Amino acid sequence: MKLVPRLVLLGGFLPLVGVLLAVAIAGHLFRQSLLDDVDQRLMAQAAVESVSMFDGPQGRPHLHMLTSSLADEVAAFAPDTTVFGPDGHVVLSTLEAPPNLPEGVAWVEAAGEPEQMRFASLEGGTRALTIRLVRPEGDYTMLLTTSLRPIDATMRTFYRAVLGTVAGVWLVLMAVLYQQGRSIVARVHTLRRWAPAIRQGKLTQDVRRQGNDELTELGDALRDAAATLAEHNEAQERFLANAAHQLKTPISVLRTEVELALRKPRDAEQLRDALRMARGQTLHLGKLATRLLDFESLRSSPLDRQEHRLAERIDVVLARMRPRAAQAQVVLERLGDSELAASIDAMLFEQALENLVDNALRFAPPETAVEVTVERREDIATVMVRDEGPGIPAVEVPHLFEPFAPGRGQKAQTGLGLAFVADVARKHGGQPLLAPPGTRTGVGFEVPVR
Repeated sequence: MKLVPRLVLLGGFLPLVGVLLAVAIAGHLFRQSLLDDVDQRLMAQAAVESVSMFDGPQGRPHLHMLTSSLADEVAAFAPDTTVFGPDGHVVLSTLEAPPNLPEGVAWVEAAGEPEQMRFASLEGGTRALTIRLVRPEGDYTMLLTTSLRPIDATMRTFYRAVLGTVAGVWLVLMAVLYQQGRSIVARVHTLRRWAPAIRQGKLTQDVRRQGNDELTELGDALRDAAATLAEHNEAQERFLANAAHQLKTPISVLRTEVELALRKPRDAEQLRDALRMARGQTLHLGKLATRLLDFESLRSSPLDRQEHRLAERIDVVLARMRPRAAQAQVVLERLGDSELAASIDAMLFEQALENLVDNALRFAPPETAVEVTVERREDIATVMVRDEGPGIPAVEVPHLFEPFAPGRGQKAQTGLGLAFVADVARKHGGQPLLAPPGTRTGVGFEVPVR
């Protein structure tokens, strides 16, 4: 079922059925209340007449209503009274044409007590009360009747007023509900039309914002998701383009060297030079492939967090890098808090730190030191790697942690090392760090401390 018919059915017709059922129940209770009021008036009139009916001369029965000075004024709503003698014939009546004694009026002795009165609804819309008047000469029967036509008229007025009001209010509410339903459906259709653009990450940000409700929040969420997808798609396209460019250069060099070696004769030394060039380009391709695999592994693998003392993990990395540092005539040092611990993925932490140390060793002058400092700032642990190198040009700083960033001059390699560090930091809930200008060159990252 479509949304608008469902809204009309659930929001319009089902409540209407409930209201009509409530009106029917209320009408029944209202009519019963009116009947109870009629019965009370019959009882009151019966009490007045029966208490002094036989206090006249010679004990002969009489009706006070017939001699009351207000008889004409109350005739419109006062019950009609008829008295039947022991033989069943009419003795007294306020009616010009008194009724016969109703059939079925047979007083029954119950639990040793005589039955005194009985209510009944007669044909023609009449409510009747029969009273048993016990006398020595025989039992009399007093019949009080009143028409129920005023009650029927009151109920008709009640139903017309209530149902008319319900119909008017229902029509107005249905019109409002229908318009709201169409508006909601239109907005839902708009969100549905966004789906292809969202899948492609190309939803524009200038879509008109409507209302301030859950659909608006859903639209905002979809726009944010589309923007995120667009950023990811753009980053992916840029990453693939840069990766293709980075792979293309060493492959071209290798192909050129091989073709030259095949086209013209070369002596052994020239061939060795060509092989050295090929080996260098092969090593570069290997590093680039390793970095790309690291990036893919970082995106697809969940963190294996465990509590580690950061100094221990740093010492492991520095031990691995010391042969390389000795070759570059650079000293590796660890500074800062030796007891600071954090919940980290040890392998990713070490891999990111190794990238930073490797980067620093390539730029650090001989006879200098590369320092790895670990410190705590509130609930954050910072790891900084500093060297005495030439520093980072200001033009490169904004893109320093992006994949395939140019890096620091000719010594830059794949352009993926610092991007990998940034991703490791963000995956742990931290950020990459860069030492402020005017200080020693320093690059690092932060991880939360629990």
